Amino acid sequence: MMKDIQLIDLNLPENSRYLEDYKEFTYGNEYSLSDGRKIIEDTNLYLEDEAGNRTAILEVPEEETEKYVVFGEMIDDNRFSYYIINHESTGGSGVYNLENGRDFRIDVCDDHSAYVPGKAVGHDLYFSKGLISDFRGIGRLNLDTYEFTELDCSALLDSDTYYWCGPAFSSDGTKAAVYGIVSDASETNGLNEYQVAIYSLTEEEVISTYHFFSRYDYVNHQLLYRNDGEVYLYLSQYGDNPQRHLYIIDTTK
Repeated sequence: MMKDIQLIDLNLPENSRYLEDYKEFTYGNEYSLSDGRKIIEDTNLYLEDEAGNRTAILEVPEEETEKYVVFGEMIDDNRFSYYIINHESTGGSGVYNLENGRDFRIDVCDDHSAYVPGKAVGHDLYFSKGLISDFRGIGRLNLDTYEFTELDCSALLDSDTYYWCGPAFSSDGTKAAVYGIVSDASETNGLNEYQVAIYSLTEEEVISTYHFFSRYDYVNHQLLYRNDGEVYLYLSQYGDNPQRHLYIIDTTK
């Protein structure tokens, strides 16, 4: 373990407080707007007024029975991000404007990879590009002009590390943390080697990497910026008695 990574055993009751930031994916949620209306997830996305009347604002085609629309986050008083998924993959994504009904859609790429909205910072909305669980890059949407660009993530993709979807974005919009598994670690010491890379969204390059070894074969992860100098990486296993750990990475060192 590196000196700038702290390991927390989440199976211990005394460490339960660290789970306050952990958020499992749920569906069927309601999101309240400042004017009293609600956005409701129910396969489609609905806008519900204060009298309880619902209007569909984003719908999946009737024949695509396994797809559903997921609310992302409110960008401002009228716009929000969203994405469409099924049980195995992501469909389109975009930004919807409640004021004028404008739907800016980002379609699935030719290689079947898709963009999931991450974090809106200032005039930009960042997206994670992936194919199922494979990380394929990062996109940026200018919220003023709706110009969409794909960042150069070759420093991440052209390495011996298998990166997973779901990067975390810093609150100032300058960095992304990406989690991965180093492919040849077992040849070194027989352990699994994991890595978190800090990628500059402004310079489009890897700033730093943090490595650690573990005998555990983790299958689930969640990554978040606890603050702009500290990244939380939650890792867990499947099974009847799964190991669950939190790796706290001090990115200031």
